[in-house]
Amino acid sequence: MATSSNSASQNQELQEIRSRLDWFDQERRKLSRKMAEVEQQVDLQKREINSREKRIQDLERQLASAQAQLARLPQLDTQLSQFKDDIVKMIEQYDQRRLQSEAELDRLRRVEHEVTARELADMRKEIGQIPRLKTDLDQRRAEEARLANLIGTLQNRLPPIINQVENSENAFTFLEEKEKQNSRSISEVQATLVEINKRAEHVQTRLDAFSGSVPRLETKIQNVTQEQSTIQESTKTWMEQIQIGEYERNQRLENWRRAIEDHNDRLDQFAKEWIGFSDQYKEAKMAVQTLTQWQQQIEKQQREASELIRVETHRMRSRWDDFLLDNQKTWKNFEVDVEQRWATANRHERELREELTNLETELKKLDEEKELLWRIQSAQSDAIKQFPRLWLEQVEKAINQNPNRRRQPALVPVREE
Repeated sequence: MATSSNSASQNQELQEIRSRLDWFDQERRKLSRKMAEVEQQVDLQKREINSREKRIQDLERQLASAQAQLARLPQLDTQLSQFKDDIVKMIEQYDQRRLQSEAELDRLRRVEHEVTARELADMRKEIGQIPRLKTDLDQRRAEEARLANLIGTLQNRLPPIINQVENSENAFTFLEEKEKQNSRSISEVQATLVEINKRAEHVQTRLDAFSGSVPRLETKIQNVTQEQSTIQESTKTWMEQIQIGEYERNQRLENWRRAIEDHNDRLDQFAKEWIGFSDQYKEAKMAVQTLTQWQQQIEKQQREASELIRVETHRMRSRWDDFLLDNQKTWKNFEVDVEQRWATANRHERELREELTNLETELKKLDEEKELLWRIQSAQSDAIKQFPRLWLEQVEKAINQNPNRRRQPALVPVREE
């Protein structure tokens, strides 16, 4: 009974030791799970911190880009002013070129009109001289005919006078009476003859001049006819040239008209573009004004963002510091708790080992006692086995010594287990 109670207590202690080892194992697993959870939380905090840092870097980049855009605003103003000055210069240059082209066009028109008017005036003068030359030629022809008739009449009047002179010599007597009259008449005739001679000389000179001028007139007439033909040809060619020049002038005028229309279209386009540029300038000016507001808003947002970043960084740092402190505290507590638990586990382990050593010694003692008891029991069993035999021998011996005994049944020895 004592051995069974000892074995039951030993089994109970072994179960307690196993349960404690299982509890230590469970606690170790719990601690490993807590450690994994703490590491996951640390990783999450690190990721959150990294995301916050990335967000802060993005905000800093956005802030730098906003500052760069704000720094480019004066350049935009200068570029807009320069663009405006360039547009104004281009428009002024175009106006100057347009005025110069219009002045050059007017000058060319005036020059062409003057040349055309001069040529037409020369042609009119030359054409006006042709009837005058014809009238002069007709007058000269009539004068020559009249002089020829006058010469004929004078030649017809001279023979009677000569006959009268000859008859006056025959009729001298008769003529003496009329000598005075004849002398008078002769003087008159002589005067008339002198006059006639003078007139004849004048006429002769005129006839000579006319006779000399007739071939010249003929040559002149031929020249005039040739010149007339050449003038007609030149007039024809000139008219053709005038028509060609008129056509070319019309073409040039058409080209100029097209160019002027193109210039007008370009002017309209430039006006539209100028309106567009002015609208763009107004929009840019409004944009610049809005940019100033936007700049103020950006500066305000920048200040708010910087303040928010500062507050957030301060809060994150404080949280991080608090987290580090809490983590350090929890880690220290955890380390202390783990150390305490390990110490208690080691102590329990030492105690268990001591108990195990004690149990092993006790088990050895129990084994020795068990072997002793086994030997004793085997000896007892042997002795018990021998006891019925000895008892039987003693009984038989007693029976044999008593003669009045009855015969007893044979006893079967019982083997005890």
